[in-house]
Amino acid sequence: MKTHGLNPRIRKSPFFASALKYGATEFHPYNGMWMPVGYDTPINEYWNTIERAGLWDVAVQRIVEISGGDARDFMDILTSRGLSKVGVGDCRYTIITNQDGGILNDPVLLRMDENKYWLSTADNDMYLWAKGVAVFAGMDVQIETPHVYPLQIQGPKSPAVVSAVFGDQILDLKYYTWMNASVGNIDVVISRTGFSSEVGFEVYLLGNENGDALWEIIIEAGEPHGISPGSPNRIRRIEGGVLDYGSDIIVDNNPFEMGLERLVSLDKPANYIGKRALQRIADTGVSRKITGAFMSGDVFEKNNEHRWRVTKDGVKVGEVTSAVYSPRLKRNIGFVLADIDVIRNRNGLEVDTPEGIRDLEITDIPFIDANKTIPRQTLR
Repeated sequence: MKTHGLNPRIRKSPFFASALKYGATEFHPYNGMWMPVGYDTPINEYWNTIERAGLWDVAVQRIVEISGGDARDFMDILTSRGLSKVGVGDCRYTIITNQDGGILNDPVLLRMDENKYWLSTADNDMYLWAKGVAVFAGMDVQIETPHVYPLQIQGPKSPAVVSAVFGDQILDLKYYTWMNASVGNIDVVISRTGFSSEVGFEVYLLGNENGDALWEIIIEAGEPHGISPGSPNRIRRIEGGVLDYGSDIIVDNNPFEMGLERLVSLDKPANYIGKRALQRIADTGVSRKITGAFMSGDVFEKNNEHRWRVTKDGVKVGEVTSAVYSPRLKRNIGFVLADIDVIRNRNGLEVDTPEGIRDLEITDIPFIDANKTIPRQTLR
């Protein structure tokens, strides 16, 4: 098992033993926990995700809970997205920005009650950020990290698997909504969300007990449907235009250059953190933008371990943030953050990879299912 060294400082999820039992061979630290990132080959995990169903331990998506009488108003200053239409039972993809408009995190928000929200966070400490904001906000809010640990079940067979475990009412769950459910004495929250661009669910285990039991129940129910443990599939998420915080998005990036302007409400009354900076950026425009890219040559042997330099006539004009080989497109694909003028012109670009210089062709994202109809499909 490749782990970079186990120690008590980096915690194990309630599913850690199951991940080992079912063949996890590599773990990375994420939000202070071990995240399994490899079972089978990435290509095999890819085909399983798009043809059957994958079971992913994503307990590392640390849950930050905001509750109290002023929770609604507090959320309005914490995130740039308008929340006026978010009711109990709804989920939203959101961003958290700093005072300069830089993106600190891109969590999925779940409204759990009138005065309680969850943030299912990417790899950056939103707990400490939210606690710090709360100290100076003067509002009636409590910031906690409850014992809640998500799994993802993703792929076309996921509705059959999840309904077999938790009942057919799951099939009425709409995209980006959640519901309570249970199996035996195991209580969970289930949402129609995920990181795959396929139809899928996140199953939030309530409490740190019963992780292995829940895993086995899902595996047993999924066997007739070809379920297989895996990790969030890099190939499929790039095909689907899903950006990864820490890889494609860093704090130096603002929402407008990352194509996330839909998550910025400059008109909402709340004076949220970063609003003035985001207004200035919207007024002046951005000099660079993220988009898709095809890259020539043989199949990439490895994913990019760092951003690759993109040049035109020998001058750096951008960076490839993520790159993979797509088995369906039969091409090397990825995301490139490049100068606006370069994106408009598109010609004469090269990328410097560890496997040599490749020609780079600008294209749109997503690469597959441009309207994202697959994850939104009606389940019955």
